[in-house]
Amino acid sequence: MESPEQPTLVYDAYPESGPRAYSVVLGAWLTLLPASGMLNSTGIFQAWLFQNQLQGYTESAISWIFSLFAFLFFFGGFLVGPLFDKYGSRGLLPAGAAGLTVAILLTSFCGSYYQLILAFGCLGGASCSILWTTSIATLGHWFQRNRGLATGLATTAGGFGGVLYPLMFARLTRQIGFAWTMRCFALVSAVCLLGGICLLKTRLPHNPQARLVLDWRGFKDRRFFLTMSAIFILDWAVLVPPAYITTYARSKSLHSVSEHILAILNASSIFGRGLPGPLADKVGRFNVMILCSAVCTVSILGVWLNTGSSIARLIAFAVIYGFFSGSAYSLTPVCVAQLCKAEDYASKYGTAYGVVSIATLAGVPLSGNILSVGSGENYPALILFCGAAYAASTMLFFVARGTSKGWGPTTKF
Repeated sequence: MESPEQPTLVYDAYPESGPRAYSVVLGAWLTLLPASGMLNSTGIFQAWLFQNQLQGYTESAISWIFSLFAFLFFFGGFLVGPLFDKYGSRGLLPAGAAGLTVAILLTSFCGSYYQLILAFGCLGGASCSILWTTSIATLGHWFQRNRGLATGLATTAGGFGGVLYPLMFARLTRQIGFAWTMRCFALVSAVCLLGGICLLKTRLPHNPQARLVLDWRGFKDRRFFLTMSAIFILDWAVLVPPAYITTYARSKSLHSVSEHILAILNASSIFGRGLPGPLADKVGRFNVMILCSAVCTVSILGVWLNTGSSIARLIAFAVIYGFFSGSAYSLTPVCVAQLCKAEDYASKYGTAYGVVSIATLAGVPLSGNILSVGSGENYPALILFCGAAYAASTMLFFVARGTSKGWGPTTKF
């Protein structure tokens, strides 16, 4: 079994700080702003399409566009990870940047369901997968002891993008329409991605032994298997509130807040991605992940389930959930890295998230089917499903921690 912690001597091989290392964090941030920002903004796109281009489709059918995007966002890592280990980031980043920019441009011309599936869902999701996996793996070349801090800082970009895109969308669609709004998104994305390509540089030697196939070796490790099971179930639930909180607000006639509630949730997640990282480096990555998942469970079942038509409660839920759900993006890669050798990280991370992406593919459409049971707006059942998934994920993280390092409350892991 591989040691859960890298030896202290390995830390000396990593810069951990300094202008060069933090320029890589900035490069990852610029790269992830459009990639993760689009992922975190799918709820506002879904609500728009439901009322405009795709009026004749059910909400569950429309959600497949964005579930496919999210699925490919993570599934593509099984191929991108080994390619990164074997060849580095030089060819991957430009390919991902060009693909995402073209995908957003093509989306601006789409008027039918299948076109949106191909342009946004397939091309956009696959391109974002290249950008996400390459950015997170590159951080692993520069940080080990402070990896939680570095990953947390970089992934705050998803929160910023999740605020920027919905606010731009709400304003620009009224002024210039959907098509030109998406073209503005393409321009913003291209500028950010160009900056990211200039700053993101790898440091460690390539691994010529990396295999361009699914690497199942990690799943033989019980700790790794339990951790990936926890992340799998977590991914059933994590995108449900961002995907449906806008339509939930409209269903309760909370029109004064419906356009901005997703931006509020994503703004809160900026802090939820950045702040837990340094804390996790000090007290244990799994410990903080368990705490964050438990609070998300309580916020879903205790606040969202009882929100009704209260604007105050809905905003309170968006703030609490937004903050503590940020760890699903900033800490899960660090938890996986804690169970891998540095030279195998991208391959094992890619394979693991290739499996986890199946949950992402099914989560939002499954939620849409739950929502359509009965009256067609069965939000209590949807919220209970989301909360139960978070509770199960919390328990699996706890078992993975106990199996890896011990069950004591003061154990650091």
